[in-house]
Amino acid sequence: MIIYLKRFGIMLLSICLLSACSSDPEVIIPRKTNSDLEQQVDKYLTEKQFNGTVLMAKGGEVWISKGYGMANFEKEIPNSPNTMFRIGSVSKQITALSILKLQEQNLLNVKDTLNNYIPDYPNGDTITIHHLLSHTSGIPEYLTFDSLTFSSCQNYNSPSDIIDTFKQKALDFTPGTQFSYSNSNYILLGYIIEKVSKESYEDYINNHIFKPLHMKHSGYDINDYNEDTHAKGYEGTVKRYDEPSYKIDMSVPFAAGALYSTVEDLFLWDQALYTDKLVSKESLDIMFSPKVIMEDNKLSYAYGWFVYHDPINLVGHGGNIFGYSSFILRDPETKNLIVVMTNFDSYREINWVAEDLNKLLDEFVK
Repeated sequence: MIIYLKRFGIMLLSICLLSACSSDPEVIIPRKTNSDLEQQVDKYLTEKQFNGTVLMAKGGEVWISKGYGMANFEKEIPNSPNTMFRIGSVSKQITALSILKLQEQNLLNVKDTLNNYIPDYPNGDTITIHHLLSHTSGIPEYLTFDSLTFSSCQNYNSPSDIIDTFKQKALDFTPGTQFSYSNSNYILLGYIIEKVSKESYEDYINNHIFKPLHMKHSGYDINDYNEDTHAKGYEGTVKRYDEPSYKIDMSVPFAAGALYSTVEDLFLWDQALYTDKLVSKESLDIMFSPKVIMEDNKLSYAYGWFVYHDPINLVGHGGNIFGYSSFILRDPETKNLIVVMTNFDSYREINWVAEDLNKLLDEFVK
Protein backbone atom coordinates (compact mmCIF):
# COMPACT_ATOMS: atom_id res chain seq x y z
CA MET A 1 0.00 0.00 0.00
CA ILE A 2 2.83 2.41 0.87
CA ILE A 3 4.55 1.62 -2.44
CA TYR A 4 1.25 2.24 -4.28
CA LEU A 5 0.74 5.58 -2.56
CA LYS A 6 4.28 6.64 -3.41
CA ARG A 7 3.73 5.74 -7.05
CA PHE A 8 0.41 7.59 -7.05
CA GLY A 9 2.07 10.64 -5.51
CA ILE A 10 4.84 10.64 -8.10
CA MET A 11 2.27 10.27 -10.89
CA LEU A 12 0.17 13.13 -9.49
CA LEU A 13 3.26 15.35 -9.20
CA SER A 14 4.17 14.56 -12.82
CA ILE A 15 0.70 15.52 -13.99
CA CYS A 16 0.89 18.80 -12.09
CA LEU A 17 4.32 19.58 -13.56
CA LEU A 18 3.12 18.80 -17.07
CA SER A 19 0.08 21.00 -16.52
CA ALA A 20 2.26 23.85 -15.30
CA CYS A 21 4.60 23.51 -18.28
CA SER A 22 1.71 23.52 -20.74
CA SER A 23 0.04 26.61 -19.27
CA ASP A 24 0.30 29.80 -21.26
CA PRO A 25 3.51 31.59 -20.16
CA GLU A 26 3.45 35.26 -19.23
CA VAL A 27 5.15 37.52 -21.75
CA ILE A 28 7.66 39.88 -20.14
CA ILE A 29 7.48 43.31 -21.77
CA PRO A 30 10.76 45.30 -21.65
CA ARG A 31 10.15 48.63 -19.94
CA LYS A 32 12.04 51.89 -19.45
CA THR A 33 11.16 55.09 -17.61
CA ASN A 34 11.75 58.77 -18.24
CA SER A 35 10.11 61.09 -15.71
CA ASP A 36 10.45 64.15 -17.95
CA LEU A 37 8.70 62.35 -20.80
CA GLU A 38 5.93 61.15 -18.50
CA GLN A 39 5.37 64.66 -17.13
CA GLN A 40 5.12 66.10 -20.63
CA VAL A 41 2.73 63.36 -21.76
CA ASP A 42 0.55 63.85 -18.65
CA LYS A 43 0.46 67.62 -19.24
CA TYR A 44 -0.36 67.23 -22.94
CA LEU A 45 -3.15 64.69 -22.41
CA THR A 46 -4.67 66.74 -19.59
CA GLU A 47 -4.83 69.75 -21.92
CA LYS A 48 -6.50 67.53 -24.53
CA GLN A 49 -9.09 66.31 -21.96
CA PHE A 50 -8.09 62.78 -22.87
CA ASN A 51 -9.85 59.81 -21.28
CA GLY A 52 -8.41 56.41 -22.12
CA THR A 53 -5.12 54.53 -22.28
CA VAL A 54 -1.83 55.27 -24.02
CA LEU A 55 1.27 53.22 -24.84
CA MET A 56 4.53 54.65 -26.21
CA ALA A 57 7.41 52.37 -27.18
CA LYS A 58 10.70 52.67 -29.03
CA GLY A 59 13.05 49.93 -30.15
CA GLY A 60 10.99 47.21 -28.53
CA GLU A 61 10.91 48.90 -25.09
CA VAL A 62 7.81 50.46 -23.52
CA TRP A 63 8.39 53.92 -22.08
CA ILE A 64 4.80 54.88 -21.29
CA SER A 65 1.88 52.53 -20.63
CA LYS A 66 -0.74 54.33 -18.63
CA GLY A 67 -4.45 54.87 -18.13
CA TYR A 68 -6.09 58.28 -17.88
CA GLY A 69 -9.55 59.02 -16.53
CA MET A 70 -12.31 56.48 -16.14
CA ALA A 71 -13.10 53.19 -17.83
CA ASN A 72 -16.50 53.39 -16.14
CA PHE A 73 -17.68 56.69 -14.69
CA GLU A 74 -20.69 55.21 -12.91
CA LYS A 75 -18.65 52.50 -11.13
CA GLU A 76 -15.62 54.80 -10.76
CA ILE A 77 -13.30 52.25 -12.40
CA PRO A 78 -10.13 53.94 -13.71
CA ASN A 79 -8.53 53.19 -17.05
CA SER A 80 -5.35 51.12 -16.91
CA PRO A 81 -2.95 49.46 -19.39
CA ASN A 82 -5.04 46.28 -19.04
CA THR A 83 -8.38 47.95 -19.79
CA MET A 84 -10.00 46.41 -22.86
CA PHE A 85 -11.39 48.67 -25.59
CA ARG A 86 -13.24 48.01 -28.81
CA ILE A 87 -10.74 48.90 -31.53
CA GLY A 88 -13.09 49.30 -34.51
CA SER A 89 -11.26 49.50 -37.82
CA VAL A 90 -7.86 48.80 -36.27
CA SER A 91 -9.24 45.25 -36.68
CA LYS A 92 -8.68 45.56 -40.45
CA GLN A 93 -4.91 45.08 -40.23
CA ILE A 94 -5.50 41.79 -38.40
CA THR A 95 -7.97 40.70 -41.06
CA ALA A 96 -5.49 41.67 -43.79
CA LEU A 97 -2.65 39.69 -42.23
CA SER A 98 -4.97 36.68 -41.92
CA ILE A 99 -5.58 36.80 -45.67
CA LEU A 100 -1.82 36.87 -46.33
CA LYS A 101 -1.32 33.99 -43.92
CA LEU A 102 -3.88 31.93 -45.84
CA GLN A 103 -2.12 32.90 -49.07
CA GLU A 104 1.13 31.48 -47.70
CA GLN A 105 -0.73 28.22 -47.08
CA ASN A 106 -1.90 28.22 -50.74
CA LEU A 107 -5.52 28.37 -49.64
CA LEU A 108 -6.13 31.56 -51.62
CA ASN A 109 -4.35 34.22 -53.64
CA VAL A 110 -4.89 37.98 -53.54
CA LYS A 111 -5.26 37.84 -57.33
CA ASP A 112 -8.28 35.54 -56.98
CA THR A 113 -11.57 37.02 -58.11
CA LEU A 114 -14.53 37.24 -55.77
CA ASN A 115 -16.65 34.84 -57.81
CA ASN A 116 -14.31 32.03 -56.71
CA TYR A 117 -15.81 32.40 -53.23
CA ILE A 118 -19.26 33.83 -53.95
CA PRO A 119 -20.14 32.48 -57.43
CA ASP A 120 -23.22 34.66 -57.95
CA TYR A 121 -21.68 37.94 -56.77
CA PRO A 122 -22.38 40.66 -59.39
CA ASN A 123 -19.16 41.70 -61.15
CA GLY A 124 -17.42 39.05 -59.09
CA ASP A 125 -15.22 38.15 -62.04
CA THR A 126 -13.66 41.64 -62.01
CA ILE A 127 -13.24 42.19 -58.25
CA THR A 128 -10.16 40.61 -56.68
CA ILE A 129 -9.12 40.01 -53.09
CA HIS A 130 -6.45 42.66 -53.70
CA HIS A 131 -9.21 45.16 -54.50
CA LEU A 132 -10.99 44.31 -51.25
CA LEU A 133 -7.82 44.65 -49.15
CA SER A 134 -6.91 48.02 -50.69
CA HIS A 135 -10.44 49.53 -50.82
CA THR A 136 -10.28 49.76 -54.62
CA SER A 137 -13.18 47.41 -55.40
CA GLY A 138 -15.83 50.05 -55.97
CA ILE A 139 -18.20 48.20 -53.60
CA PRO A 140 -20.24 50.81 -51.71
CA GLU A 141 -20.34 51.23 -47.94
CA TYR A 142 -22.97 48.94 -46.41
CA LEU A 143 -23.43 51.08 -43.29
CA THR A 144 -25.07 53.81 -45.38
CA PHE A 145 -27.93 51.70 -46.76
CA ASP A 146 -31.53 51.80 -45.53
CA SER A 147 -31.65 48.00 -45.78
CA LEU A 148 -29.52 47.89 -42.62
CA THR A 149 -32.12 49.25 -40.23
CA PHE A 150 -31.72 50.34 -36.62
CA SER A 151 -33.62 47.28 -35.41
CA SER A 152 -31.66 44.85 -37.59
CA CYS A 153 -28.39 46.23 -36.20
CA GLN A 154 -29.50 45.29 -32.70
CA ASN A 155 -29.71 41.60 -33.61
CA TYR A 156 -27.31 38.93 -34.82
CA ASN A 157 -26.53 39.07 -38.54
CA SER A 158 -24.56 36.33 -40.27
CA PRO A 159 -21.82 37.41 -42.70
CA SER A 160 -24.16 36.39 -45.54
CA ASP A 161 -26.90 38.59 -44.08
CA ILE A 162 -24.57 41.59 -44.09
CA ILE A 163 -23.32 40.84 -47.60
CA ASP A 164 -26.92 40.67 -48.84
CA THR A 165 -27.42 44.32 -47.78
CA PHE A 166 -24.95 45.52 -50.44
CA LYS A 167 -24.52 42.61 -52.84
CA GLN A 168 -26.95 43.92 -55.47
CA LYS A 169 -25.88 47.57 -55.22
CA ALA A 170 -24.15 49.11 -58.22
CA LEU A 171 -20.41 49.61 -57.99
CA ASP A 172 -19.25 53.17 -57.32
CA PHE A 173 -16.48 52.79 -59.92
CA THR A 174 -14.68 50.20 -62.02
CA PRO A 175 -12.58 47.95 -59.73
CA GLY A 176 -8.95 49.03 -59.49
CA THR A 177 -9.45 52.56 -60.83
CA GLN A 178 -10.06 54.51 -57.58
CA PHE A 179 -9.81 54.39 -53.79
CA SER A 180 -12.92 54.57 -51.61
CA TYR A 181 -12.82 53.39 -48.00
CA SER A 182 -15.63 50.89 -47.54
CA ASN A 183 -16.22 48.49 -44.65
CA SER A 184 -18.04 46.23 -47.10
CA ASN A 185 -14.66 45.10 -48.45
CA TYR A 186 -13.57 43.71 -45.10
CA ILE A 187 -16.93 42.02 -44.47
CA LEU A 188 -16.24 40.05 -47.65
CA LEU A 189 -12.69 39.29 -46.53
CA GLY A 190 -14.02 37.87 -43.26
CA TYR A 191 -16.43 35.68 -45.22
CA ILE A 192 -13.54 34.42 -47.38
CA ILE A 193 -11.40 33.68 -44.29
CA GLU A 194 -14.22 31.54 -42.87
CA LYS A 195 -14.81 29.74 -46.15
CA VAL A 196 -11.20 28.73 -46.87
CA SER A 197 -10.05 28.11 -43.28
CA LYS A 198 -13.21 26.22 -42.28
CA GLU A 199 -13.15 28.14 -39.00
CA SER A 200 -15.27 31.02 -37.82
CA TYR A 201 -13.55 34.39 -38.14
CA GLU A 202 -13.47 34.62 -34.35
CA ASP A 203 -11.81 31.21 -33.98
CA TYR A 204 -9.36 31.88 -36.78
CA ILE A 205 -8.14 35.15 -35.24
CA ASN A 206 -7.90 33.60 -31.77
CA ASN A 207 -6.14 30.41 -32.90
CA HIS A 208 -3.72 31.85 -35.43
CA ILE A 209 -2.94 35.34 -34.15
CA PHE A 210 -3.96 36.09 -30.57
CA LYS A 211 -2.96 32.79 -28.96
CA PRO A 212 0.44 32.46 -30.68
CA LEU A 213 1.28 36.03 -29.60
CA HIS A 214 -0.11 35.52 -26.05
CA MET A 215 -2.55 38.39 -26.59
CA LYS A 216 -4.68 37.25 -23.67
CA HIS A 217 -6.75 40.42 -23.47
CA SER A 218 -7.87 40.51 -27.10
CA GLY A 219 -10.69 38.87 -28.98
CA TYR A 220 -13.92 39.17 -30.92
CA ASP A 221 -16.16 41.31 -28.77
CA ILE A 222 -19.54 40.32 -27.42
CA ASN A 223 -22.53 42.54 -26.73
CA ASP A 224 -22.70 42.01 -22.96
CA TYR A 225 -19.08 42.45 -21.95
CA ASN A 226 -17.69 42.50 -18.41
CA GLU A 227 -17.69 46.14 -17.31
CA ASP A 228 -15.09 45.41 -14.63
CA THR A 229 -12.42 44.69 -17.27
CA HIS A 230 -13.81 46.32 -20.42
CA ALA A 231 -14.10 50.10 -20.80
CA LYS A 232 -17.67 51.31 -21.07
CA GLY A 233 -18.27 53.38 -24.19
CA TYR A 234 -19.51 56.98 -24.08
CA GLU A 235 -20.22 59.91 -26.33
CA GLY A 236 -19.77 63.58 -25.52
CA THR A 237 -16.86 64.80 -23.36
CA VAL A 238 -15.41 63.94 -19.96
CA LYS A 239 -17.34 66.90 -18.53
CA ARG A 240 -20.62 66.08 -20.22
CA TYR A 241 -20.92 62.45 -21.23
CA ASP A 242 -23.66 59.99 -22.02
CA GLU A 243 -24.01 56.46 -23.34
CA PRO A 244 -23.97 56.18 -27.15
CA SER A 245 -27.41 56.82 -28.58
CA TYR A 246 -26.85 54.03 -31.10
CA LYS A 247 -25.62 50.53 -30.32
CA ILE A 248 -25.04 47.59 -32.64
CA ASP A 249 -24.72 43.84 -32.35
CA MET A 250 -21.05 42.99 -32.78
CA SER A 251 -21.88 40.66 -35.67
CA VAL A 252 -22.56 43.76 -37.76
CA PRO A 253 -18.98 45.15 -37.90
CA PHE A 254 -17.63 41.56 -38.16
CA ALA A 255 -14.16 41.40 -39.79
CA ALA A 256 -14.23 45.15 -40.48
CA GLY A 257 -14.24 46.20 -36.82
CA ALA A 258 -15.51 43.78 -34.15
CA LEU A 259 -12.30 43.13 -32.20
CA TYR A 260 -11.26 44.39 -28.78
CA SER A 261 -7.78 44.69 -27.30
CA THR A 262 -5.51 46.53 -24.88
CA VAL A 263 -2.58 48.85 -25.54
CA GLU A 264 -0.11 46.24 -24.27
CA ASP A 265 -1.61 43.47 -26.40
CA LEU A 266 -1.21 45.71 -29.43
CA PHE A 267 2.43 46.16 -28.42
CA LEU A 268 2.81 42.38 -28.74
CA TRP A 269 1.10 42.57 -32.14
CA ASP A 270 3.46 45.36 -33.23
CA GLN A 271 6.55 43.44 -32.15
CA ALA A 272 5.43 40.34 -34.07
CA LEU A 273 5.36 42.44 -37.25
CA TYR A 274 9.18 42.68 -37.07
CA THR A 275 9.46 38.88 -37.10
CA ASP A 276 8.20 35.86 -39.02
CA LYS A 277 6.09 34.57 -36.11
CA LEU A 278 2.88 35.04 -38.08
CA VAL A 279 3.88 35.41 -41.72
CA SER A 280 7.07 35.74 -43.74
CA LYS A 281 8.95 38.98 -44.33
CA GLU A 282 7.76 38.83 -47.95
CA SER A 283 4.12 38.84 -46.83
CA LEU A 284 4.78 41.69 -44.39
CA ASP A 285 6.38 43.72 -47.16
CA ILE A 286 3.30 43.09 -49.30
CA MET A 287 1.00 44.19 -46.48
CA PHE A 288 2.82 47.48 -45.82
CA SER A 289 3.66 48.49 -49.39
CA PRO A 290 1.45 51.31 -50.74
CA LYS A 291 -1.21 50.12 -53.18
CA VAL A 292 -3.05 53.34 -54.00
CA ILE A 293 -2.19 57.02 -53.47
CA MET A 294 -4.90 59.10 -51.85
CA GLU A 295 -5.76 62.79 -52.10
CA ASP A 296 -3.03 65.45 -52.02
CA ASN A 297 -0.32 62.78 -52.14
CA LYS A 298 -0.15 62.78 -48.31
CA LEU A 299 -1.28 59.21 -47.72
CA SER A 300 -1.41 55.85 -49.44
CA TYR A 301 -3.39 52.78 -48.49
CA ALA A 302 -1.72 49.39 -48.21
CA TYR A 303 -3.48 46.28 -46.85
CA GLY A 304 -5.24 47.37 -43.65
CA TRP A 305 -2.80 50.25 -43.07
CA PHE A 306 -2.45 53.87 -44.11
CA VAL A 307 1.07 54.78 -45.23
CA TYR A 308 2.21 58.34 -44.52
CA HIS A 309 4.12 60.36 -47.10
CA ASP A 310 4.78 63.21 -44.65
CA PRO A 311 6.23 62.42 -42.18
CA ILE A 312 7.75 59.60 -44.17
CA ASN A 313 8.08 56.02 -42.84
CA LEU A 314 5.01 56.15 -40.59
CA VAL A 315 2.16 53.66 -40.97
CA GLY A 316 -1.05 53.72 -38.96
CA HIS A 317 -4.77 53.16 -38.78
CA GLY A 318 -7.63 54.44 -36.68
CA GLY A 319 -10.81 52.84 -35.44
CA ASN A 320 -14.12 54.39 -34.44
CA ILE A 321 -17.11 52.42 -33.24
CA PHE A 322 -20.03 53.52 -31.07
CA GLY A 323 -18.50 54.53 -27.72
CA TYR A 324 -14.85 54.03 -28.68
CA SER A 325 -11.97 55.47 -30.71
CA SER A 326 -8.49 54.05 -31.20
CA PHE A 327 -5.33 54.66 -33.19
CA ILE A 328 -2.12 52.73 -33.78
CA LEU A 329 0.91 54.50 -35.25
CA ARG A 330 4.26 52.85 -35.94
CA ASP A 331 7.59 53.80 -37.47
CA PRO A 332 9.31 50.67 -38.80
CA GLU A 333 12.63 52.55 -39.08
CA THR A 334 12.91 53.73 -35.44
CA LYS A 335 10.53 51.03 -34.16
CA ASN A 336 8.42 53.71 -32.53
CA LEU A 337 4.94 52.60 -31.52
CA ILE A 338 2.08 54.77 -30.31
CA VAL A 339 -1.22 53.20 -29.29
CA VAL A 340 -4.08 55.42 -28.16
CA MET A 341 -7.46 54.10 -27.00
CA THR A 342 -10.39 56.05 -25.63
CA ASN A 343 -13.90 55.12 -24.55
CA PHE A 344 -15.37 58.18 -26.27
CA ASP A 345 -16.42 57.80 -29.90
CA SER A 346 -16.59 61.57 -30.30
CA TYR A 347 -12.87 62.07 -29.63
CA ARG A 348 -11.96 63.23 -33.14
CA GLU A 349 -8.42 64.35 -32.32
CA ILE A 350 -7.12 60.85 -31.70
CA ASN A 351 -4.94 60.63 -34.83
CA TRP A 352 -3.35 64.00 -34.07
CA VAL A 353 -2.78 62.93 -30.47
CA ALA A 354 -0.94 59.83 -31.72
CA GLU A 355 1.23 61.93 -34.05
CA ASP A 356 2.03 64.45 -31.30
CA LEU A 357 2.96 61.68 -28.86
CA ASN A 358 5.27 60.20 -31.47
CA LYS A 359 7.07 63.56 -31.72
CA LEU A 360 7.35 63.73 -27.93
CA LEU A 361 8.83 60.25 -27.83
CA ASP A 362 11.49 61.21 -30.36
CA GLU A 363 12.22 64.39 -28.43
CA PHE A 364 12.85 62.69 -25.09
CA VAL A 365 14.15 59.26 -26.13
CA LYS A 366 16.99 59.31 -28.65
